[in-house]
Amino acid sequence: MLLKDPTHPPRILVVDDDPEMVDLVQRILEEARCTITPAYSGEEAWKKLLIAARRASEEFDLVVLDVMMPGMDGYELCARIKEHETLRFTPVLMMTALASVDDKTLGLGVGADDYITKPFDPRELLARVGAMLRIRFVEQELRRRNQELAVLNEISRAVTSSLDLEQILAQTMQGIRKILPVEAGALMLLDEVTGELILHRTLDPGQNSLPLSLLEEGQPLVEQVVREGRPLVVNDFSLEERVVEGCPCSLLCVPLTVKGRVIGVLELVNKREGPFDENDQALLSSMAASVATAIENARLYQELAESARELERSQAQLIQAEKMAATGRLAASIAHEINNPLQAIHNSLHLIMRPNLSPEKRYRYLMMAQEEVERLIDIVRRMLEFYRPSRGRVVPTDVNKVVENVLVLTNKRLQHGRIRVHADLDPNLPRLPAVPDQLTQVFLNIVINAIEAMPDGGDLWIRTCCSEDGEWVLTHFTDTGPGLDETAIANIFEPFYTTKSTGTGLGLSISYGIIERHGGRIEVESRPGEGATFTVRLPVERP
Repeated sequence: MLLKDPTHPPRILVVDDDPEMVDLVQRILEEARCTITPAYSGEEAWKKLLIAARRASEEFDLVVLDVMMPGMDGYELCARIKEHETLRFTPVLMMTALASVDDKTLGLGVGADDYITKPFDPRELLARVGAMLRIRFVEQELRRRNQELAVLNEISRAVTSSLDLEQILAQTMQGIRKILPVEAGALMLLDEVTGELILHRTLDPGQNSLPLSLLEEGQPLVEQVVREGRPLVVNDFSLEERVVEGCPCSLLCVPLTVKGRVIGVLELVNKREGPFDENDQALLSSMAASVATAIENARLYQELAESARELERSQAQLIQAEKMAATGRLAASIAHEINNPLQAIHNSLHLIMRPNLSPEKRYRYLMMAQEEVERLIDIVRRMLEFYRPSRGRVVPTDVNKVVENVLVLTNKRLQHGRIRVHADLDPNLPRLPAVPDQLTQVFLNIVINAIEAMPDGGDLWIRTCCSEDGEWVLTHFTDTGPGLDETAIANIFEPFYTTKSTGTGLGLSISYGIIERHGGRIEVESRPGEGATFTVRLPVERP
């Protein structure tokens, strides 16, 4: 016997223009359980080889080839075989009555793998054929293993480079189709809440009822794999509801495991080329290790993305709530700010109605009313811009303009609090990539805190400048309030921390988050009794 597995006998093409020689070789090799295909010319043999090359299941394992033939001789046929992309791995044993060194050298030169000289002993033929088939089967196994490893590496790279769960599952099933020809297959994941196995992918989305019924019949074995966390191979068991009664069925199932925890299974049913073996199990287990890690990473990414979206929504709500709180703290002074131009308009209109008013005075009062209306429009516009929820658009922003807007909004509050403002704004500041109304909110919080820190009046210095390296724009707010101790400085930006008897304690915390998202930071310097300086540091180029 020349083959370990008698269910797959070697296929040998015997080529000779002498029918008696072909018959002799055929009888010798058939006794060794080989399947023989005869050919009586080089041209006939070449056609049969090309047909076999197009059908992988019919390829020849060996060509026994006579050297001297009319038309296409053995040398030319051998050369063609070794030059063909698919056939070149097929071993060639040459038969010749010419035993000279030159003849053998010529044959080996065109790619022959071995020689046998006519007449030959049947035992020598069997020995040479057996040796060549063993080499052939080892080479085939090595090529198959290399192909499997290449596909496995390709699958691993594909699934680990993605964080999209659906894409990972699809690529996994595509990879299985490449390396294991089976009748049916599925990828199931455990529901984290109910603990039930949920079918997520099959090898073919359009599978008919036969493969799906096979998957359902194998469910108890799949559940066993989940419980034990170990691969399972079962060959030659019968399923009651098969279309063909009594047809044997084989199953391979491996767990998808992450850190000792089973998150799902890969199940394959009915290998088309025989029973599942240890190599199939090792191959699918290797794939499962990469797939399980990729699935877990995708799930964690989805959870993280959802948490980030929820955090973003919460932060937006907090920012808007703090805006409204700041608006409330400014309400009285804003009402006063609006009331002044309204009063001026009212007075101007009253004077215009006087009957003996000269045209010049009437014109002057109309211009006064117009100026106050424009002032009122500007105040309302600034308030609306600050109050409405931010769309978060980053645009080139003039920091000095933001400071000026804040001073307009807090003007009456500063006056009522007897706060003297000293503004030193660098006119050469570059524009920054920022969200203007968010910067307005930050500066407004700092100014209001400074006002509240000086209930008996005081001075507020606001200075803008560039850092020495030109990479930052600095905005300093210095007050003459009571200052902060080390504990307050350490906790000033913590949520809900406040040194005042009233307030939410969120203003500076939200402000810190806004500046941090702009790629900057807020710094504070202070000593008890010496006031405090808040510095907002923003990058000229946003990271």
